[in-house]
Amino acid sequence: MKKDRVKFYVEKQSKLIQSAVVLMLLSAVFRLLGCWGKFDDSFFAVTQIALPLSCNLLFILVLMTMGKRFFNFTAVPVVLGVLFFIIKAIGLGNWIHMLLTILVCIVVALLYCATVFGVVTTKWPLIPLFALPFVYQVCVVDLAKLQDTVNPMSFAEGMQEMSVLCIMLSLLCTSLAMKKKKPAPIDEQELPKIKDPKPIVGTNPDSACCEVMCAEEKNSVVEPENTEIN
Repeated sequence: MKKDRVKFYVEKQSKLIQSAVVLMLLSAVFRLLGCWGKFDDSFFAVTQIALPLSCNLLFILVLMTMGKRFFNFTAVPVVLGVLFFIIKAIGLGNWIHMLLTILVCIVVALLYCATVFGVVTTKWPLIPLFALPFVYQVCVVDLAKLQDTVNPMSFAEGMQEMSVLCIMLSLLCTSLAMKKKKPAPIDEQELPKIKDPKPIVGTNPDSACCEVMCAEEKNSVVEPENTEIN
């Protein structure tokens, strides 16, 4: 028997989901503030402004309207977001950091899609997948950047970094809020159907039964013999 895949869902009334929505909105705001005035470069405007903003809004839309029944649709903005992070990572000066970032992005896309489509039957691998990069980014990358007095972080860079951190936290909250759909009870599951008998066209079952019974009674009656009186 083929085993059914696990189906996950989220409830929009959940505090975690509401937090995820707020974080995605903040990410969009920080992205606009950090990239304001950089719309002249068409490649940058498409890949670093329009693409992440579309992912933010699409992710929110799916959570709030389809999170109960079609939560796996969140894979679309997540995969597009991974593409944004990969393009962003290519511009990093440190090639080791660039390769690690791209590798993490690919793992995120594969594991997230495998989970929301039921191939991976538990949500718990997603928790460290989003939590550990967030901790590394804050405690290692951002802290070192804040302590750099020679090349201090600009306002635009700070807003873009805040946008990225909000995305990580939003995905973490969403992963924590994921729930498994319970299988339907046995009495509610679909049972094998028995085909209904096909009636013979042009005949009435009641009248046919009556005709058969009448014929049997007629055959059972013995007619008296005719005798002549001389």
